[in-house]
Amino acid sequence: MKEKTRDKWICVLFCGVLGLVLLLFLLLPHRSFSEKEKRYLAKAPQLQSSSVLSGAFSREVETWAADHLPGRDWLVGLNAWYDWASGRQGSKDIYRGKSGRLYEAPAPADQEQIRRNTAAICAFAQSLDRSVDLMLVPSAGYVLQEDMPPLTDPYQDNLLLQAVEDSVEGFAEPLDLLACFCSEADPEALYYGTDHHWTARGAWLAASRYLESKGRQTLPSAAYQVTATEGFYGTTYSRSALWGGGGDRIELWDSGGRFRVTNAEASGDHQGLFYREHLTESDKYPVYLDGNHSLLRIHNERGSGKLLLVRDSFASCMACFLADSYEELVLVDLRYYRGAVSQLVRDEGFDDLLILYGLNNFMSDGNLIRLE
Repeated sequence: MKEKTRDKWICVLFCGVLGLVLLLFLLLPHRSFSEKEKRYLAKAPQLQSSSVLSGAFSREVETWAADHLPGRDWLVGLNAWYDWASGRQGSKDIYRGKSGRLYEAPAPADQEQIRRNTAAICAFAQSLDRSVDLMLVPSAGYVLQEDMPPLTDPYQDNLLLQAVEDSVEGFAEPLDLLACFCSEADPEALYYGTDHHWTARGAWLAASRYLESKGRQTLPSAAYQVTATEGFYGTTYSRSALWGGGGDRIELWDSGGRFRVTNAEASGDHQGLFYREHLTESDKYPVYLDGNHSLLRIHNERGSGKLLLVRDSFASCMACFLADSYEELVLVDLRYYRGAVSQLVRDEGFDDLLILYGLNNFMSDGNLIRLE
């Protein structure tokens, strides 16, 4: 009799929990955007006969219900911390270092991807009959290896970068950042702990090395007025769901120069390199040049010469330092730009051409074939 009573109460409790979850699901407001995951949540699906018959409606309902489950952030975070505690790091391609820093998983050693992307760079240089400069940013996981847990598939940045360098020989001039970054006295200052991007210091160091390679004057770090904003949580933090740790500080290095930014997707010009309104948002990284756009122009009357920068998001911060040297800096993002880059070069007569990508992005990006 006691066992039957106990089973009855367990059943009542179980049904009560399900009922409470359902009630909360119906009564609580549904968010459209997740601040922690930095993504838009699924909308309620529309009931249509075609989607019901195809099975799409049931899948959409499942996704919608999962995205708006009461306590979702807590449950997702709990699961991520359980995976970490049980030794299953990397389930979301994010690793947690000994210091608590978060790292993207190593880039895959995809020789075919290297062949396609380097072939596109060589063809681009050949079509212009001139060499281009190539800068690939090493991953934080390689530079800060001592902070990493033991990995089955270790970082191979040195081998990948060497393979790229060999493939573009005679067509592009690679600029080695690996030795430069690994020899820094404080390499942790070069990368964020919650994001895959380099910090302003890392971008300044890379920009200085590039300008030196072109025989241009560089500004020392002491020449900048630095302002910092706390509470920056980047994309690796969002993807990992290892929430609860401390955030980063995002710094703006202001040289005092006067810059004008022209954005292909916006009307009118913007005065200055920093879009400070983003510092109050959940994603603060677009404070640098307003994030990713198909084409940006930075004008600096005190500079000289013209630079074309074919780039990914790493360039958003680095361009703020390069702009001090050039009269005009044009940034092209092949994910959004649909024109012929080679024709752009012929039309505008750039003094220097630089292709800048994070190594992980370079190993997975399929847009470099659009260089032509």
